[in-house]
Amino acid sequence: MPGVRALAKAEGLQVEIGCGLRPRLPLAEALFFDVSPTACTKLRRAGARVIRASIDALPFASGAVSQLYLFDILEHVSDDVGAARELARVSAANGWLVLSTPLHGHRWDAFDRVAGHARRYEPRALVDLLCEFGFTLEGFAPFGMRPRSAWLARLGAYYLVHWPRTAFRFQERFLRLMQSRAQPTQLRRAGVDEFLVQVANADGAVTAWRHRRPD
Repeated sequence: MPGVRALAKAEGLQVEIGCGLRPRLPLAEALFFDVSPTACTKLRRAGARVIRASIDALPFASGAVSQLYLFDILEHVSDDVGAARELARVSAANGWLVLSTPLHGHRWDAFDRVAGHARRYEPRALVDLLCEFGFTLEGFAPFGMRPRSAWLARLGAYYLVHWPRTAFRFQERFLRLMQSRAQPTQLRRAGVDEFLVQVANADGAVTAWRHRRPD
């Protein structure tokens, strides 16, 4: 997925969690987190500020982060409730959370399994999860990583199972090429009701949330 054009001007500390080897934020403007030592090493060599850490134990004081970004991460986390709680803990008052997730359990197929997804989110369940921890939906854009062609999706899943190194190497090259050519995903301001209607047939979505910390 290409970068995301935010709903508001970036201010304060920006953090991208689980960036791997394809961070979406500019390397000079953000702090990056990943659990992979290889990814951390390569990003440091590229000039990025990187910390090896997990989403369930972020090394920040409460309310320290102004903007949090997670792209295709939350669906991989077994304890997504704990992850949402930790994101809320470190998020500043009125801070932003931008994340992408696959949607609709009935769309589950071999691609999700080999990609390591723990779930696909029902749109209402995603809203309920984040609202429980003080996040309010501010905007979204429909999005999906899975190929539109069912045949290509099955072929990709087959290669991931039988030749994972070849599949991941091709995936990285392909996604980097697409990312370099694509325009940033444009988020549109919308509330929960419009979101639920507009993503009824979407494979996934990028969503933007504002954190309302209690007084």
